[in-house]
Amino acid sequence: MCLLSSFRRNRRSVMSPTRVELWFATAMLLSLAVPCRAQGIMPWELEFHGGGGFVNDPALNGTSNLPAPGSPFTTTIGTTSRTTPSWYFGDGAALLNQVNTAVGAGASITPLDPVLRSSLLGLPSSTSAGVRLSRAISRRFGAEVTFDYNFARWQLNNPALAGVEASRASFLSAFNALIATGPHQKPAVTSSSGNADQLGRQTFTTGALIINLKTTGDLVPYVTAGAGVNLNAGNTPSVSLAGAYQFQILGFYPVNEHDTVTAKSSVENTWVGVAGGGLKYFFSQRWGVRLDVRTYLGRRTVATSVSASPATLTSSQLQGATATFTTPSVQFSNNVVVGRSSLVSPVSDFRTFSGNGTQSIVNVTGGVIVRFR
Repeated sequence: MCLLSSFRRNRRSVMSPTRVELWFATAMLLSLAVPCRAQGIMPWELEFHGGGGFVNDPALNGTSNLPAPGSPFTTTIGTTSRTTPSWYFGDGAALLNQVNTAVGAGASITPLDPVLRSSLLGLPSSTSAGVRLSRAISRRFGAEVTFDYNFARWQLNNPALAGVEASRASFLSAFNALIATGPHQKPAVTSSSGNADQLGRQTFTTGALIINLKTTGDLVPYVTAGAGVNLNAGNTPSVSLAGAYQFQILGFYPVNEHDTVTAKSSVENTWVGVAGGGLKYFFSQRWGVRLDVRTYLGRRTVATSVSASPATLTSSQLQGATATFTTPSVQFSNNVVVGRSSLVSPVSDFRTFSGNGTQSIVNVTGGVIVRFR
């Protein structure tokens, strides 16, 4: 005997992705309210499946921004400089390149700006695994809840990796050339990068309506359509750059400054639509197999942020500062008492890019089905 129930939803209520499982569980319970025309079959099906997902990385539309130029100040020799959180990007890279051009250093730094103004992320095609619970409403229609786990990890995309390497390498040549133009001895310049890559994974929880294209026989073709949520589990990739330079002014006054930058990425959870189809074959009343192809379609919303932590080694005895005779100028110092360094003013988690685009993942799976009442 079939159950009868009713369901009312407040049209003004808004469901968040964290409640999507409850929504689909309710939808499954609603299937019990439909007249049971599927007599003679076991209405419930539990499936375990595995396969692969083919990812289309979307073109992203968004906005970008970099920290504003720092405050101007007068150097110890009367020229004008301005503060910067880093030489690797933004106004710091522009200032360094202006000065190197003015002094004829013959080298410049490649700014990290294109990397910061874009998404760092890529998602490769990979394998997946999941479980599916469905119930027959009639011989023609059914309802299902599916959970799929994508084994692909978020990774830094190739343009981001290339941009980071270009900035890292150019830091060395730019500062070696600049230091060589002044009365400086014992120079030492380093620049390195580090990646926190291949982190985090995606999961999909969806509910869908099944339409059987054939209602008799052991081989059942079908189509399906529904919606759900894409959850991003775990951390996302980041990349860091660490530059340092040291030298002695006139062979006596030590300068030792460090430039550290970290760019981070983030990706939001989102709603997805799902559509697909496949074949089910039952070799007994209880057991069967399924070949399924479906597409998850939704928005990928990502962001990039940057942090910079400049540091200067302070000398309390041999205090000194040096600046370029250019406009604008760059100043290096080992003690704020004699003059401030241009490399100051840290920034923390400054958002440099926000964007979104339509992501599609085609998931092809094969599974084993068990029927039960």
